[in-house]
Amino acid sequence: MKSYFKLIIFLFIISFTKSNAQLDLSHEFGFFTGPITMQTDYGERNHFPASNQTSFGVAVVHYLSFYGSNYNWRNGASFFSDHFKLRTELSYYFNNQLEHKGPFIDNGTSALAESYRNMKGSTKIFNIGTQLEYYFKNLEDYGLLFNTADKFSPYLSAGIQYNRFDADVTTAGGGLDISALPAKFQDDIILDPETTFSLVMGLGTRYKMDKFDLVLDGRWQYFLSDKVDGVDADEVDGSKFNDTLIFFSVGIVFNLEGQN
Repeated sequence: MKSYFKLIIFLFIISFTKSNAQLDLSHEFGFFTGPITMQTDYGERNHFPASNQTSFGVAVVHYLSFYGSNYNWRNGASFFSDHFKLRTELSYYFNNQLEHKGPFIDNGTSALAESYRNMKGSTKIFNIGTQLEYYFKNLEDYGLLFNTADKFSPYLSAGIQYNRFDADVTTAGGGLDISALPAKFQDDIILDPETTFSLVMGLGTRYKMDKFDLVLDGRWQYFLSDKVDGVDADEVDGSKFNDTLIFFSVGIVFNLEGQN
C-alpha cells in the first residue's frame, strides 16, 4: 500500500511538472492601496459619494500569465495567452465612516432630522477573490525589453469575491440607543459579522518601468447583500438596494521570473 501511494504521488508530480511546462505559466506579485467610497442605506440614493468620508483599502495581488518565460516566435501563442491575466487577491477595506447627508438632514430642525444626524456607522471588509483581466495590447509586445513605445497597457477586468464584513452603528454619545434611530431603521440593525459574495468590474492600466510595473486600477464592487453597512431596511424605498463600493488604487507589480 505504501509503495502504491508513493507511485501515485510520483506520477502526480510528473504530470503536474509536465502540465506546468506545457502551459508555461508566469507569476507576478504586487501591492495596491487607495481610497474607497461606498453607496449604502446611509444618505440619499442618488447622491455620490452617497454617505461616507473617503476611507482606504489595501490589497496583496498575485497574477498568473499564460505565455510564460519561454515564449518565442517558433512556439507562437494563443489569443488568450496574448491578452489575458488571472488575478487573485486578498484585500482589506478600513473603517468606512458612514453618515446620513442631504438638505433635509443638514438643515432640518425636526426630531426626525436630528435622529438622522445622530446615526453613524462604520464597516470593515475583508475580501478574497479572483478577476480575469483583458489587455487591449499584446502582452508579449508589452513585455519586450526593446519595445520602448508600449509603456502603457490598458485593461478591463471582471470577477467575483468572497467578503467578510463587520459593521457597527452608533447614536449620539458613541453607544447604540435603538430608540434614537429613525423609526424605519430601528428593527433592521445588523451588528454581527457576516459573509457574502460580490461581483467586481474594473478598468486600469499598467506602466512599464525597468524592474517593475506601476498599475492604476479602478473597480466597482456590487455586494450580493444589503447588510454590509449594518442596516438591512429592505421594505423601505431608497434603502432596499444592495451596497456597492468603488475602490481607486495604485499598485506596484513585480515579475517573479525577472522579466522586465
